[in-house]
Amino acid sequence: MGYALVLAALFTLVVIGSLLVARDALLSDYPPAIRERYGEQSTRGRRTATVAGLLNLLLFVAVPVAGVLDLQGRVDGRLGFVPPFALGTVGFLALTLFDLLVIDWLLFCTVRPRFMTLPGTEGMPEYRDLAFHARVLVPRPVPWPLLAIPGYGVLVGGTAWLVETLTG
Repeated sequence: MGYALVLAALFTLVVIGSLLVARDALLSDYPPAIRERYGEQSTRGRRTATVAGLLNLLLFVAVPVAGVLDLQGRVDGRLGFVPPFALGTVGFLALTLFDLLVIDWLLFCTVRPRFMTLPGTEGMPEYRDLAFHARVLVPRPVPWPLLAIPGYGVLVGGTAWLVETLTG
């Protein structure tokens, strides 16, 4: 759980940091009516979104690597697949729930700090649309964001197992 908290905290820093640099950095994550009223994403917003994406990619690699190395230091012998799989799955599940409940529902929909509100869209009812964020998490016909949770676990577990197998 410690690595899940680290992942969620660092992800949150990247999200909030990107919005502080460019309020439209995460424009593609806003409800359609807000995106339509706001208009085109700024150059600064696009650059900031790219940097934020790269930072999150780095987090999604570095945190599980640190977690697996920590697990290896705690056990005698091989880890196998299951402990790293659990680390990846729990970490991504915690991140997903934190993103939905805290970042999306609490901050974006309820508190609505200035750095999350796009200029010219203040007061739009779509900022309070809790269902929008749930629909993004569980799109139809395939809820791929939910499937990514165990998928990330498989990736972490499989990679750890493969590295263990190849390095003897």
